[in-house]
Amino acid sequence: MKRLLKNKLALVTVLMICILSLIHTVNAFSGSMSLTSSSKLKQGEIIEVSLKVTNLDAGDGIDTIVATLEYDNDIFDQVTKNSMVPSNDWNITSYSSESGILTIQRDEKVKSSIEVLKISFRVKESDNTSETKISLKDITITGGAEEFGGTGDIELQPISVTIPKEDSSTEKPPVANEISNTITNDVEVNTITNNIATNTTTNTTTNRIVTNTNSGGTTGKLPQTGENAATYIAGISIVSAIAVIAFIKYRNINV
Repeated sequence: MKRLLKNKLALVTVLMICILSLIHTVNAFSGSMSLTSSSKLKQGEIIEVSLKVTNLDAGDGIDTIVATLEYDNDIFDQVTKNSMVPSNDWNITSYSSESGILTIQRDEKVKSSIEVLKISFRVKESDNTSETKISLKDITITGGAEEFGGTGDIELQPISVTIPKEDSSTEKPPVANEISNTITNDVEVNTITNNIATNTTTNTTTNRIVTNTNSGGTTGKLPQTGENAATYIAGISIVSAIAVIAFIKYRNINV
């Protein structure tokens, strides 16, 4: 009886060890990813979503990501492979616009957080939705087959990002003059130098003595203007005096 009990205990112990080993194997590797965006919904505009590996504990690392992209076809135009831009040496090996299944691979394994790619979505002109959600589901990351030392398939939880509609009420009112025009008037200072020619006029007056020879043969100077006036006055005075004397005498005689 005791021996049978010991065998049962040994069997249970072995089973527990196997279960714990299996659990440890399954949970040996882990990781997480994220979708982020700072864009807002606006008709006709392009919004951008970034896919990143945010946490990774996977031995030698991972080199493959498989997931299914989901978005609202009534809000966004169809996403194609050309809508995706990989980062950090990741490559988009396949993408189906119909099913949304996306496969991304890298030549070298990564062991830490890293940006994987950016996806662009064009908002339709007729969209009036207040918000929408973009998701990645059925996510599996791997670093190769376990028998070759890889991580095997590691399944991750779905991830998503919510894109809200642009709030027009928070927009700043348009400014009348948003462009600041700085007008610089470079006034050219023209210095005009007038070279005034100084004309020095030298007037040389030569008073020449004119010798007049009259009929009487008397030689003399040509009288100047002042001299003529004095002579006339003296003559008039003498004539006047003679006239006065003659008048007095004439009067006395008649008396």
